[in-house]
Amino acid sequence: MNKKNLLFGLLLAAFTLGVVACGGGEKEETAAEAPAATEEAVTAVPAIWTAPEEAKAVTNPIAMSTESSEKGKALFTQYCVSCHGEKGLGDAPAGKAVNAANLQEKVPAQTDGEIHWKLLNGKGAMLKISTYGISDEDGWNLINYLRDLTKQG
Repeated sequence: MNKKNLLFGLLLAAFTLGVVACGGGEKEETAAEAPAATEEAVTAVPAIWTAPEEAKAVTNPIAMSTESSEKGKALFTQYCVSCHGEKGLGDAPAGKAVNAANLQEKVPAQTDGEIHWKLLNGKGAMLKISTYGISDEDGWNLINYLRDLTKQG
């Protein structure tokens, strides 16, 4: 294999890993866009990613603080920016490829418990935080940072 083909293969592999590693997939899906296998398959795919009711009531055990937000920012920078972008708009190239959520729109409308449930469960290209070795406590720190980030706009 020549150097040009090797370089192309490595770049393609790196891009694929980036797409898989970032969060995403909150595009609303209409019945026309959903898989056409069966009516049951279409109705089984929710149009909007919704956490269970019991998750909505869960409160963040980590008090909002500069220290907590800074810990969350470090995690966001390491694991989330590649898709969601610096401001959380879902506008990074890898994020566009997987339709990453615009966190500026999504986060303020959700409780900490809802966001935590989504971090724990993942969906599509957004893997569970445990996949990255992120602890439950750091998931709450990440939520605190997201609250700060979405206040800044």
